[in-house]
Amino acid sequence: MKQENPEKLARAREIMSELKEARGGSLLNSHQIMGNDPNLINAFLQQYLNCNKRDVEIPRKYRELMVMAIGMATGTETTMKVHAKLALQNGATIDEIFEVIRMIFFTCGVTKLLPALEGLEDLFEPIS
Repeated sequence: MKQENPEKLARAREIMSELKEARGGSLLNSHQIMGNDPNLINAFLQQYLNCNKRDVEIPRKYRELMVMAIGMATGTETTMKVHAKLALQNGATIDEIFEVIRMIFFTCGVTKLLPALEGLEDLFEPIS
């Protein structure tokens, strides 16, 4: 099922274009699904801007590590993967990533540790 109201589609596409620009030129499939509701995609855009563009004090690397940790703790694989990659791209080290993983293990247990490790298989090589 897809939004068919032309006014809502036009508004959603405009907002999605703003989000795409704010994100540096890419949208996730989840953003495009949100496009069925212009109010939802607009709410997401505003939160994205509030957390990433407006009055930002925490350096990007640490914001990405924080969001990665939240993704791990909540079991949200896309959040964990996307923000782990962004943390690395913004200067996080393997030691910092694994320190966060240890904190998740300590606070959330093995039921969050194992899925987090499985979700990061494409970023880190296993040691044999």
